[in-house]
Order: sequence, then structure tokens, then C-alpha cells
Amino acid sequence: MTEETYEFIPLTNENASELSEFLMSHFLLEEPLNRASGMTRQNFQPFVDKLFERTLNIPFSFALVEKESGKIAACAMSSLWKNEKNDHEGAGDSGNHGDEFTFGNEEKKEIGAIGKILTELHAKFFQLRPDIVQVLHLEILSVAKEHQRRGLASKLMAKMEDAEKMKEFNCSGIASEISSLANQCLMKKRGYTIITETLLASECDASGNPLIVTDDGTDRVLLVQKEF
Repeated sequence: MTEETYEFIPLTNENASELSEFLMSHFLLEEPLNRASGMTRQNFQPFVDKLFERTLNIPFSFALVEKESGKIAACAMSSLWKNEKNDHEGAGDSGNHGDEFTFGNEEKKEIGAIGKILTELHAKFFQLRPDIVQVLHLEILSVAKEHQRRGLASKLMAKMEDAEKMKEFNCSGIASEISSLANQCLMKKRGYTIITETLLASECDASGNPLIVTDDGTDRVLLVQKEF
């Protein structure tokens, strides 16, 4: 990536409209689990609405904008994720709004399976790491297809991995449920530890056939973490 091609912008509520269009035009269509489940805009909108509530009010969400077009080329969005059992001030003040991944039309078995896998993995983090008080929760890491293989995801992660800023928010590191093979490889390269994982084949229909079969080789979702 050259500095002349892209520039960082912080994501706030002022960017909600263009960010929503990016997610609907790229992440919805290009993320492997979304493709495999037949996720639609209508299905995806409830998740996006809650995502914006969690991520656009803290300084840990960024986009890379293509200077020539002025359009978002990639984004990383994170929220605060608190261990409520260690929250002596009470969870009611901040709340942990990311405990469930809610999509529209979860009666469609494929979409329901994605929500179940992500929600159950999410619930395991503080069970397996009860010593941690609070982390950043990386919720979205997405690069538009035409801008891939240029190191943009790595640039976004490096921007977000600001240890001093994390300390200001009482975060000891970053954790995430990683659902694409490409991002799983990236996290391993960046030194993230796999806490646990769930195979996609664990969710089957009545005949025993997997509900989610991806077209890019993704066969599991990883729960990863790195301390800073």
C-alpha cells in the first residue's frame, strides 16, 4: 500500500451511511459465511444496526479510503468487551451488547446456524479467560474485493493495535471471532492465540448434512486473542 493511494479515517456516527453501504456492498457479499448462508440485506440489517451502536462511539474503528474515488476500501470495527463478572461498578452502566449475533430471518436454518456458532464462541471467551477484565472486540475486518492483496487488513490491524490507547480504556488486548480463512491466516501471522474453535460441520440439517459449506476453504470459526 502506498500512502498516496489510501488514507485512514476514524469511523463515527457521521460515517454511518457510507459505512452501511460498504458493508452491504462488500462484507455482506464477500464474507464466506454470508455467501454460504444466503444472507440478504434484510437479514443483515439488524446486526449492522447493533454493530453501529457498539462501535461508532469509541476511537477504535477505522476505514481506509481510496483518495481518488473518496470511497471506503476497507474497514475495521471494534467495541469494548467487558468481563461482567469482574465488573465491580455494575454492568448496567456500559452493558455487554455483543453477546449475541442477531440476524433477521433466523428461521432460515443456515442463518440461524451462523448466529448460534458465533454466539456460543463469544460466550466462551471469559469462561476460558476469567482473568481478563476487558478487551477490544474486533467485530468487522473487511477489505473490498477489488482492494484485496494490498496489505490493507494488516494496516488496519496495526492502526487498531495501539497499546497506549487501549490502556486508556482499560483494555488489555484484542479478541475476536474470526470467520474467514483469509483473516484466520492474518491473525496467526500477527501473533494472535487461538482460544477455541468451532467446526462449521457441527451444525447440520435433519439428514446430517452440514448447513454451511463455504466456497473458499473456510471450515471453522476461530476465537482468537492477543494481549498488548
